Amino acid sequence: MQIELIKPHTHAGKRLAVGDRIDLNDASARWLIAQGTAKAATPATDSKPARRDATSGTTTQGD
Repeated sequence: MQIELIKPHTHAGKRLAVGDRIDLNDASARWLIAQGTAKAATPATDSKPARRDATSGTTTQGD
């Protein structure tokens, strides 16, 4: 399960900051969420919106 930290946290000896994402087993992830240290990460989205090509009428991703 991927989580996003909402508080600083040390994992495997490495200091992580708010906003960092890590993959953990479900039990560990749920424990950190229950402690208020993390939240379930939402899937990353492409920041470039799809656009329609005026010549072909097809939809393409931004450059």
